[in-house]
Amino acid sequence: MVKEFDVLVAGAGPAGCAAAMVLAGRGHRVGLAERAAHPRHKLCGGLLTGKSMDALARIFGLDEAALALRGGLFHRSACYRFLHQGGELARGAAAEPFRFIDRPAFDALLLDLALARGAVLLPEREVSACDAQAGALTFRDGETLRARFVIGADGANSVTRRALGVDRAAWKRNLAAAIEVELPVGAGPGQFPRGVDVPELHVGGPCVPGAGYGWVFPGPRGPKVGICGLRRSERDFGAIFLDYLRLLGVRQPESVPLRGHPLPYGNALARPSGGRLLLAGDAGGFVEPLFGEGIFYALATGAHAGAALCRALETGADAGREYEGLLSRSVRPELVWSNRLRWLLFAALQHFGPAPLKGFVHCAPAALAQMVHGRRSFKLLLPKRWEWGAEVLG
Repeated sequence: MVKEFDVLVAGAGPAGCAAAMVLAGRGHRVGLAERAAHPRHKLCGGLLTGKSMDALARIFGLDEAALALRGGLFHRSACYRFLHQGGELARGAAAEPFRFIDRPAFDALLLDLALARGAVLLPEREVSACDAQAGALTFRDGETLRARFVIGADGANSVTRRALGVDRAAWKRNLAAAIEVELPVGAGPGQFPRGVDVPELHVGGPCVPGAGYGWVFPGPRGPKVGICGLRRSERDFGAIFLDYLRLLGVRQPESVPLRGHPLPYGNALARPSGGRLLLAGDAGGFVEPLFGEGIFYALATGAHAGAALCRALETGADAGREYEGLLSRSVRPELVWSNRLRWLLFAALQHFGPAPLKGFVHCAPAALAQMVHGRRSFKLLLPKRWEWGAEVLG
């Protein structure tokens, strides 16, 4: 096995695979360390927006047909619903559809493509420590590998992030709890009482966290039902989720096995780089904080990290400065303005009930759908053009 690498990538999810595709595509030696064998479970609604489809085409050469054939794409819908305490606030249809994928198959496909491009898989390698200054990863088995650079794409519980000295208390304040289950359709205990072919977002009320939301999405084996939100009360989050299932008509929800996971929810790092280390995806907090979209921001930041390191390896440019430049011209403004909108809408919901949210959704539905799909910005619904590092990604 090759053990001399230009770049070591910790984590073979969408962010890590996007970075590996970019770097290996330019001929750089990439080691892709992953602790779990693919396909593996991932808590995720599995919704792909229009900008996600664009990113997949640009980075991986994937179109909708290829995703349907190999990447777990099983459903598409242009329609959507917003609900409050079980009652419908609004429904509509976007100009382009939302696509839904099965994450295990999707992630496995991205990994296969990164390996086909030339990245080297380091399987079942769990990172125990990272040295940002030396460009080194140490694994649970005691082995240490070094490279010219390291990309940390190892999720919300990132080990590599510790190497940057991030304030752990500040990180946890904006770390949401998330629970999601996939339920069979039926009238029995622990079953979902109806089929779902349109994505639903649920906000407000005692069954959904105040600074959070619930979702009911089409799933490959039954509806995917989840909630996420900041911990702002002492009440057990699992108990909140069971109440949410009851609101949705699920009988005996106590029979449903629950799986939770932390989700960055408005805590994108101001400095996601240091020494020879760049952080991408959930490891850097890059999740959109209004709707919780993570797949696109993982793909984008992974590709940006790869593009920045291509520049550093090929021209001697400052990797951190290159990376921050790409983020500031594309991803970071969306996260900042989405976060502002999130708190404005939640404050209005808390003080005035669902009427402001209903008015917001009804005011310009076409433009709002374009915002979600990435055609318009969260900043005042202005037209959005995404920066990709043209010299690397084309």
